[in-house]
Amino acid sequence: MKSTKDYLETSIWFKEPITDPNQIFAEFFTAAALKDYRKRIKAVLSAAFGKHIWPKNNPGALLYYFKMMESVINAAWLINKENKTSPLVINKEDTFNPNLFCSWHADSTQWDFFPKILSFKEYVDPYIVFKRFFKYLSLSAWKVELQDLLEYALVETSLHEAGMKKDMLSLYFHLCKLVEAAHLIDVRENNHIGGIPKNRIKTTH
Repeated sequence: MKSTKDYLETSIWFKEPITDPNQIFAEFFTAAALKDYRKRIKAVLSAAFGKHIWPKNNPGALLYYFKMMESVINAAWLINKENKTSPLVINKEDTFNPNLFCSWHADSTQWDFFPKILSFKEYVDPYIVFKRFFKYLSLSAWKVELQDLLEYALVETSLHEAGMKKDMLSLYFHLCKLVEAAHLIDVRENNHIGGIPKNRIKTTH
Protein backbone atom coordinates (compact mmCIF):
# COMPACT_ATOMS: atom_id res chain seq x y z
CA MET A 1 0.00 0.00 0.00
CA LYS A 2 1.33 3.40 -0.92
CA SER A 3 1.86 6.11 1.67
CA THR A 4 -0.83 8.73 2.18
CA LYS A 5 1.89 11.24 1.29
CA ASP A 6 1.82 10.17 -2.37
CA TYR A 7 0.16 13.50 -3.15
CA LEU A 8 3.62 15.06 -2.78
CA GLU A 9 4.80 13.08 -5.80
CA THR A 10 2.21 14.82 -7.96
CA SER A 11 2.52 18.28 -6.41
CA ILE A 12 3.40 21.01 -8.86
CA TRP A 13 3.28 24.21 -6.80
CA PHE A 14 2.15 23.14 -3.33
CA LYS A 15 4.90 20.86 -2.02
CA GLU A 16 4.41 21.23 1.73
CA PRO A 17 3.51 18.16 3.82
CA ILE A 18 -0.08 18.27 5.08
CA THR A 19 -0.65 17.19 8.68
CA ASP A 20 -4.22 18.50 8.99
CA PRO A 21 -6.24 18.69 5.74
CA ASN A 22 -8.97 20.73 7.44
CA GLN A 23 -6.45 23.45 8.19
CA ILE A 24 -5.70 23.65 4.48
CA PHE A 25 -9.36 24.51 3.96
CA ALA A 26 -9.22 27.09 6.77
CA GLU A 27 -6.18 28.79 5.21
CA PHE A 28 -7.75 28.62 1.75
CA PHE A 29 -10.77 30.60 2.90
CA THR A 30 -8.61 33.01 4.85
CA ALA A 31 -6.95 33.98 1.57
CA ALA A 32 -10.30 34.67 -0.14
CA ALA A 33 -14.03 34.09 0.30
CA LEU A 34 -16.11 31.45 -1.45
CA LYS A 35 -17.65 34.00 -3.82
CA ASP A 36 -14.15 35.06 -4.95
CA TYR A 37 -13.10 31.50 -5.74
CA ARG A 38 -16.23 30.92 -7.81
CA LYS A 39 -15.38 34.02 -9.87
CA ARG A 40 -11.75 32.97 -10.30
CA ILE A 41 -12.65 29.49 -11.48
CA LYS A 42 -14.97 30.99 -14.10
CA ALA A 43 -12.38 33.59 -15.16
CA VAL A 44 -9.59 31.02 -15.50
CA LEU A 45 -11.71 28.64 -17.55
CA SER A 46 -12.96 31.48 -19.76
CA ALA A 47 -9.37 32.55 -20.44
CA ALA A 48 -8.07 29.02 -21.04
CA PHE A 49 -10.92 28.06 -23.36
CA GLY A 50 -11.11 31.47 -25.07
CA LYS A 51 -8.78 33.68 -27.10
CA HIS A 52 -8.24 36.24 -24.36
CA ILE A 53 -5.66 36.22 -21.58
CA TRP A 54 -6.66 35.96 -17.93
CA PRO A 55 -7.80 39.51 -17.07
CA LYS A 56 -5.37 40.25 -14.29
CA ASN A 57 -2.20 42.30 -14.50
CA ASN A 58 -0.09 40.14 -12.19
CA PRO A 59 0.63 36.57 -13.38
CA GLY A 60 2.10 35.88 -9.94
CA ALA A 61 -1.38 36.24 -8.44
CA LEU A 62 -2.68 33.60 -10.82
CA LEU A 63 0.18 31.27 -9.90
CA TYR A 64 -0.63 31.76 -6.21
CA TYR A 65 -4.28 30.94 -6.91
CA PHE A 66 -3.28 27.68 -8.60
CA LYS A 67 -1.03 26.80 -5.69
CA MET A 68 -3.96 27.31 -3.32
CA MET A 69 -6.26 25.22 -5.53
CA GLU A 70 -3.69 22.45 -5.62
CA SER A 71 -3.45 22.52 -1.82
CA VAL A 72 -7.22 21.98 -1.57
CA ILE A 73 -7.10 19.13 -4.08
CA ASN A 74 -4.28 17.50 -2.08
CA ALA A 75 -6.20 17.93 1.18
CA ALA A 76 -9.39 16.55 -0.37
CA TRP A 77 -7.45 13.55 -1.67
CA LEU A 78 -6.08 12.79 1.79
CA ILE A 79 -9.53 13.11 3.35
CA ASN A 80 -11.09 10.96 0.63
CA LYS A 81 -8.68 8.13 1.45
CA GLU A 82 -10.18 8.08 4.96
CA ASN A 83 -13.73 7.56 3.66
CA LYS A 84 -15.05 10.21 6.01
CA THR A 85 -18.70 11.18 6.25
CA SER A 86 -20.37 14.22 7.75
CA PRO A 87 -20.80 14.08 11.55
CA LEU A 88 -23.99 16.18 11.29
CA VAL A 89 -27.59 15.18 10.73
CA ILE A 90 -29.20 17.79 8.48
CA ASN A 91 -32.87 17.73 7.53
CA LYS A 92 -34.40 19.63 4.62
CA GLU A 93 -35.95 22.17 6.97
CA ASP A 94 -32.42 23.01 8.17
CA THR A 95 -31.15 23.80 4.68
CA PHE A 96 -31.09 27.57 5.11
CA ASN A 97 -29.82 27.57 8.68
CA PRO A 98 -26.93 30.08 8.36
CA ASN A 99 -24.88 28.18 10.95
CA LEU A 100 -24.50 25.40 8.39
CA PHE A 101 -22.99 27.48 5.59
CA CYS A 102 -22.14 31.06 6.65
CA SER A 103 -18.50 31.95 7.27
CA TRP A 104 -16.96 35.01 8.91
CA HIS A 105 -16.23 37.22 5.88
CA ALA A 106 -18.03 40.49 6.62
CA ASP A 107 -18.25 41.52 2.95
CA SER A 108 -20.20 38.40 1.95
CA THR A 109 -23.94 37.85 2.21
CA GLN A 110 -25.73 34.65 3.15
CA TRP A 111 -26.39 34.10 -0.55
CA ASP A 112 -22.65 34.45 -1.26
CA PHE A 113 -21.94 31.73 1.29
CA PHE A 114 -24.67 29.36 0.17
CA PRO A 115 -23.53 26.52 -2.12
CA LYS A 116 -24.95 27.11 -5.58
CA ILE A 117 -23.99 23.86 -7.30
CA LEU A 118 -24.14 21.10 -4.69
CA SER A 119 -27.08 18.72 -4.61
CA PHE A 120 -28.96 18.44 -1.32
CA LYS A 121 -27.23 15.10 -0.68
CA GLU A 122 -23.84 16.75 -1.21
CA TYR A 123 -24.89 19.69 0.97
CA VAL A 124 -25.73 17.30 3.80
CA ASP A 125 -22.51 15.32 3.36
CA PRO A 126 -19.88 17.34 1.44
CA TYR A 127 -17.43 14.43 1.65
CA ILE A 128 -19.42 12.83 -1.17
CA VAL A 129 -18.08 15.58 -3.45
CA PHE A 130 -14.51 14.40 -2.91
CA LYS A 131 -15.41 10.85 -3.91
CA ARG A 132 -17.02 12.10 -7.13
CA PHE A 133 -14.17 14.54 -7.79
CA PHE A 134 -11.57 11.77 -7.82
CA LYS A 135 -13.87 9.36 -9.61
CA TYR A 136 -14.07 11.88 -12.46
CA LEU A 137 -10.27 12.24 -12.61
CA SER A 138 -7.40 10.76 -10.63
CA LEU A 139 -5.18 12.95 -8.48
CA SER A 140 -2.41 13.01 -11.09
CA ALA A 141 -4.89 13.72 -13.89
CA TRP A 142 -6.26 16.71 -11.98
CA LYS A 143 -2.72 18.07 -11.73
CA VAL A 144 -2.39 17.81 -15.52
CA GLU A 145 -5.64 19.75 -15.86
CA LEU A 146 -4.32 22.48 -13.57
CA GLN A 147 -1.12 22.78 -15.58
CA ASP A 148 -3.04 23.04 -18.85
CA LEU A 149 -5.49 25.60 -17.47
CA LEU A 150 -2.68 27.79 -16.14
CA GLU A 151 -0.71 27.62 -19.38
CA TYR A 152 -3.63 28.47 -21.66
CA ALA A 153 -5.08 31.10 -19.34
CA LEU A 154 -1.90 33.10 -19.94
CA VAL A 155 -1.82 32.91 -23.76
CA GLU A 156 -4.24 33.95 -26.49
CA THR A 157 -4.35 30.45 -27.97
CA SER A 158 -7.29 28.48 -26.58
CA LEU A 159 -7.15 24.88 -25.43
CA HIS A 160 -9.32 23.78 -28.32
CA GLU A 161 -7.16 25.66 -30.86
CA ALA A 162 -4.19 23.76 -29.44
CA GLY A 163 -6.01 20.50 -30.14
CA MET A 164 -6.77 19.76 -26.49
CA LYS A 165 -10.33 18.55 -26.21
CA LYS A 166 -11.62 19.17 -22.71
CA ASP A 167 -15.08 19.49 -21.20
CA MET A 168 -15.21 23.04 -19.85
CA LEU A 169 -18.58 22.61 -18.18
CA SER A 170 -17.56 19.46 -16.31
CA LEU A 171 -14.34 21.08 -15.11
CA TYR A 172 -16.28 24.10 -13.92
CA PHE A 173 -18.81 22.06 -11.97
CA HIS A 174 -16.25 19.75 -10.38
CA LEU A 175 -13.93 22.58 -9.32
CA CYS A 176 -16.80 24.70 -7.97
CA LYS A 177 -18.23 21.72 -6.11
CA LEU A 178 -14.79 21.06 -4.65
CA VAL A 179 -14.48 24.56 -3.16
CA GLU A 180 -18.10 24.59 -2.01
CA ALA A 181 -17.63 21.26 -0.21
CA ALA A 182 -14.38 22.49 1.36
CA HIS A 183 -16.22 25.64 2.44
CA LEU A 184 -18.96 23.66 4.19
CA ILE A 185 -16.45 21.47 6.01
CA ASP A 186 -14.51 24.57 7.05
CA VAL A 187 -17.66 26.26 8.40
CA ARG A 188 -19.00 23.20 10.19
CA GLU A 189 -15.86 21.54 11.52
CA ASN A 190 -13.06 24.12 11.85
CA ASN A 191 -13.05 26.44 14.85
CA HIS A 192 -9.52 27.73 14.46
CA ILE A 193 -6.92 28.69 11.87
CA GLY A 194 -3.41 27.64 12.83
CA GLY A 195 -4.42 27.51 16.48
CA ILE A 196 -5.98 30.98 16.44
CA PRO A 197 -9.77 30.99 17.03
CA LYS A 198 -11.79 31.98 13.99
CA ASN A 199 -13.57 35.30 13.89
CA ARG A 200 -17.25 34.62 14.16
CA ILE A 201 -18.94 37.62 12.61
CA LYS A 202 -22.71 37.42 12.69
CA THR A 203 -24.06 38.28 9.27
CA THR A 204 -27.06 40.57 9.06
CA HIS A 205 -27.73 40.09 5.36
